[in-house]
Parts: sequence; C-alpha cells; structure tokens
Amino acid sequence: MSRRVALPLVGLLLAACGPDTNINRLIPDMAVAPESLDFGRVVIGEGGTLELQIVNAGAGPLSISDISMADGPAAAAYTVMPAQLDLDASSSETVLVTFEPDDLTTYSGELLIGSNDPERPLVAVPVTGEGGNGGPDLVLDKTSLDFGDVEVGDSETAVFTIRNQGDSPLVIEASSPQGGSGAFTAVTDPRGETIGVNGSFTVLMEYTPETTDGDEGTFTLLSNDPDDPELTVSLAGNGGGVSSYPVAIIAGPTVGAPSETVIMDGTGSYDPGGLTPLTYSWTLLEQPEASIATLSNTALSAPFLTMDTAGSYTVALQVFNTDGVASATALHTVQAIPADDVYVLLSWDEDDADLDLHLVRDDAGGTWNLSADCCWCNKNPDWGTGGDSSDDPLLALDADHGGGPESIHISDPADGEYFVRVHYFQDDGAGQVEATVRVYVAGEQVEVWRRDMTHNELWEVGYVRWPQGFVVDEDETPYASDVRGCQ
Repeated sequence: MSRRVALPLVGLLLAACGPDTNINRLIPDMAVAPESLDFGRVVIGEGGTLELQIVNAGAGPLSISDISMADGPAAAAYTVMPAQLDLDASSSETVLVTFEPDDLTTYSGELLIGSNDPERPLVAVPVTGEGGNGGPDLVLDKTSLDFGDVEVGDSETAVFTIRNQGDSPLVIEASSPQGGSGAFTAVTDPRGETIGVNGSFTVLMEYTPETTDGDEGTFTLLSNDPDDPELTVSLAGNGGGVSSYPVAIIAGPTVGAPSETVIMDGTGSYDPGGLTPLTYSWTLLEQPEASIATLSNTALSAPFLTMDTAGSYTVALQVFNTDGVASATALHTVQAIPADDVYVLLSWDEDDADLDLHLVRDDAGGTWNLSADCCWCNKNPDWGTGGDSSDDPLLALDADHGGGPESIHISDPADGEYFVRVHYFQDDGAGQVEATVRVYVAGEQVEVWRRDMTHNELWEVGYVRWPQGFVVDEDETPYASDVRGCQ
C-alpha cells in the first residue's frame, strides 16, 4: 500500500526541475524613450531641458544605480536629474537632461544608465547640442540627393527639407548658388524665401539627364543663420559626373529705379575645359505683378532690362559649352526702388481694357480739373513752386491696353493732400476688370488696393498727406463718371 507525502513548495519546484528546465524569475527589463536626445541650437547663457522616459517593462523591480554623462569634453555642458532611480514592475519615471553651452561649438556625448537589468546592465543614449547666439537656425534633413539611374529624356525627383529651429525668421538669400550640371532643377526654389520660427520649406529637385555620362551638382544655401550661414546639398544622377561643367555667372546692379535700364552681364561665365565659345540662354524668371518688362535678347551674353515698375526682378542664366553641356542655372535679382517721395502705380487684369490713373491735388472733387488733376490729358502740371519741376507730378507711364502699367510720381511734393483716382476709360469688350493700385512713400510700398470695375466707373481710392507721409484709405465703391476728359 502506498501513501502520498506532502512536500514543501520549494521542494516541489526543485523536484519539478530537471537539468534542462528554467525557473521563471521576476526580473526587470529597462527601456528608454527617445533613443537619442538632440537639443539643436541653444543660446549660450540660457540653457534647454529635454525629458527622457525610463520604463521598467519587466516583472521584477528595477534598480538604476547611476545616470550620468560619459567622461569627455561634452560632459560638463549637461546635468542630469535624478542620478538614481528605483522602479517597480510596469512603471516609468522621467529623467530631466539640461544642456547649458558656454561656447559656439557642438557638444556630443553619451548618457550612460547603469541598472540591474540582467540583459542590458548599461544603456547608452546619444546626446548632442549646439551652442549658439540665438537668431535663425537652418537645419537640413539631407545633405545629399542621389537620383539613381534615369534614362535620357526622362525625369526623376527628390526632396530635401529646410527647417528653422531658431528663434527668429530664417531668410534664404536670393543669391544662393547652384553649381555643377544643369540637369538638376529646383522645382520649388527656396531662394528668396523667409521661413518662420519652427517652420519648414520642402525643396523639390528634378533631374533630367541629357547624356548617359552621369551628372553631379550642388545647391548651396546662403542664409542669415549666424552660425551656419552656408550649407550645401550635393546632387548626383546616373552614377555622378566625371567631367567638368560650364559655369554661369551674372554681374549687374542689385538696386535700381523704375524706368531705369540695367545690363545683365553674363560675360564672366566660363568653361573649365576651355570648350568655348559659350552660348547663352536667359530667362526673366520673376517680375512685379504690374510689370510687362522683357529682356532685350535672351541669346546675348549681356542683354538689357528696362524695369518699368517698382518691385523685384529676377533673371536666370544657363550657358552651354561647345559639347552642348549645360551649366547650373545662375540667378540675379534687382530691386527697382522709387527714388521719388510719392509714387503711385496702377495695373489691371484684362488686356483689352483701358484704365487711367489720376492724381488730384488738395481738392477731392477735382478730377478732370486741368489745374488740379495729373492724368493722360494733363501729364505734367505745374504744382507747388512755379518753375520748380521737383514738386510737379509726372505721368511717367501711360498705357491704353495690356493691363497697364500706369504710374505717377512726385520727386519732392509740396505740402498738401494728393488724391488717387482710377477711371475705366475704354471697354473694348473686356467687361469687368480688377484694378490694382499701389502707393509708395519714400521708396517703400505702404498700401495696395484692389477693386472690380466696369466701363466708365470712377474709383476714389485714397490719398497721401504730405509732409507727414500718411496714406489714408478711402476705397469708395466705384460709380459712373459724368466726365471723360480734362476741363
């Protein structure tokens, strides 16, 4: 006869374990998030703090004996709180890491976390930060783009993103150069853009090879970032180029005045391999909304441009060597800034219509009055001091179709009020149009008005009070005019 004997619990466990059986133990399991800490740029003397979460994902208690920066030149810039932790199973705690730079340099190191986790007794978290002076901070998500293999005649696109991690707006200079092969084009061009704090701009680049030889290029971003004013993105396609490329260079003024003619000089362009003469391809890439200006001859080495209105004009140039290899596109921007104290500009959106700009002195109801109204039938009346042309208005541009522009300016106005009026003179089948008036005072655009108008309507826009330089908004609803010519 047999009988059962009650064994103690420990005895049962031991009896159940053979040489190939593990005992389930209550062990800790440490995890951290995020896996790295990047402070970006921190202003010297201010400091910044990031959080690191430590989680015990195991079934046993986690004892963290030490949380500190590894020895190295960056360690002194970081402080960690707390330095030790005890975590129950399935719990977490926050560790605060503070970065306080004292120099304009990058501080990179590792945060070491030692614990009783049997599988990961020591965890290293990469930490980096940059000491800076404040202001904008240009950060690129990529510094190179490889378009891979692309058939001749086909196109491939790729993107990189510009971010502003600083504390003031980031300005990408219009003069930022693109170098190397002309097979790379910025579809969304960042040049001239202003990126707000914590903002971004995605640059879409397109690669269109003309040969199977491969291409290389660069896009250099010049900005107002005080620490990194110049960053370059490298470009490659079809394995990269092995030969040199022609270089397009534009020389010319950066500031002019409305009605001024400027020369865009590309004669400084060259080919490093001596494959000359070069051929030239110019484009007027951007111009003011009211402008109808054109380049004189887009195949010349130095065409001229007459800047008909105030605003910004950007020209582009590509040059080609005798093998037909294209340069990267060079850009050049000229600002047409009125030299006159008062400058008024009119444009409209229908080519067949004819609108007229009027500037009336002192009397708000003086439109069409020969002594008070500067317009198409009284282009340069004598106002202010007799015989002194500096205080007289001049209708410098007068257009009877094509959307304008028309402009009136006064170099040195006499004291008084100057009323801006627009008359829809001739329809020619255009119907309703949108008229736009811009007013500049001392070279600065201070007001823009837009109004829909129909044939023979008069629009009382606003007026300039001088010498205060105030621009006052009237913007009255246009009404039918009972007069159509000077009296």
